[in-house]
Amino acid sequence: MAEHYDVVVIGNSAAGLQALRTLRRHNQQLSVAIIDREDCPAYSRVLTPYYIGGHVPREELDIVDLDFYKKLSVTTIFGQAVVSIDPEKHSLQLADERQIGFGKLLIGTGAEARTLGVAAEKSCVLRHVSDAKKLIGLLKTAKSITAIGAGLVSLPLLSHASDEIEKHLVVGSGRIFSRVVDAEAAAIIEAKLTSKGLQIHKKDDIETIDEGNRLQLKLRSGLQLESDLLIVGKGVVPNTHLAVAAGLNVNDGILINRFCQTSHPDIYAAGDNAEGADFISGEQTIQGNWMTAVEQGENAALNILGHECPYQGSLKNNITEIFGVEVAAVGYCHDDVAEVVSSYNASTGRYRKVFLDEQQRVVGATLIGETNDSGLYYQLVTTRSVFPGKELLTGTANYAQTLFRLE
Repeated sequence: MAEHYDVVVIGNSAAGLQALRTLRRHNQQLSVAIIDREDCPAYSRVLTPYYIGGHVPREELDIVDLDFYKKLSVTTIFGQAVVSIDPEKHSLQLADERQIGFGKLLIGTGAEARTLGVAAEKSCVLRHVSDAKKLIGLLKTAKSITAIGAGLVSLPLLSHASDEIEKHLVVGSGRIFSRVVDAEAAAIIEAKLTSKGLQIHKKDDIETIDEGNRLQLKLRSGLQLESDLLIVGKGVVPNTHLAVAAGLNVNDGILINRFCQTSHPDIYAAGDNAEGADFISGEQTIQGNWMTAVEQGENAALNILGHECPYQGSLKNNITEIFGVEVAAVGYCHDDVAEVVSSYNASTGRYRKVFLDEQQRVVGATLIGETNDSGLYYQLVTTRSVFPGKELLTGTANYAQTLFRLE
């Protein structure tokens, strides 16, 4: 007889974990199972560059331990991939051919790293801890490394590699961090990174890879790079194959409504594989950040329990540190807004740019330099608050008083 659970969660990361916490906070009786292809408790992908760089031991990557699931009375099915979902029969099949029945299902399978059309033994993506372990091995003897794609994988990895290693970055567009920050902020960051020795090759691409003792990388520009390692950071692809095969509505991600519900009433989706409304524009989007995954995981769980809790929409919220430079981007950070207000102190490296709508409400902010105030900007956006004033940009405002005025 097939196993059956009231709620099954596929995916053991931010969305899945928050869903488990929320389910148990409100209901102790439901039978709940979580399934994941990796045979380990949940860990932080954000910290893997620090692990690769030797700044964080493997055990500190773990977000929870196995006792977390036991205390919540959740059945763990780890080390098993789901190969198919049958929405009408309310069942799914595992790689070992086991059938699992469900009352409600949450798909939180995240995304996979994009790969290059040409593979090489000394090239690697970074998405799972197995990738991190491979990169650690390749970096041990590397004297020169090249990364392709200037985003939240390549730049942190280059940043945490040894200072003695020669570093190249190949960027297809005309600027780095093009999906994270605006052009003005990207130029400031780029100047800081080149001053740290990073060699940036913009509007270029890798055409051929020849393997030998070292990788011979021929770029579209004609430049030839010799490297011991190629880091592939070309973004991610949402894991939607299960949803597509199950007949759910899918665009770039699994389409969800304001209750994190898919086109099947008993199947929900959350996290990097889910495409839902943006908080600012209302358009369908995939934010691909931790906070959105947590929010959607909680919202899905509440609606699974019948609370009818609409999700207000996702918001960009990226915070990172590269080559000693802190960077944060919150909300809508494009210059097509009604107004932008900015401040830059070249001596301290502190940069703030705030994006405003027609009512002078904050819709986004880009921060370079110390970014402890990113939470304040996040609250300004989510509360649809009017911009408090330029004192906030220069750091002369009283943050506590600003927060108090918002409450």
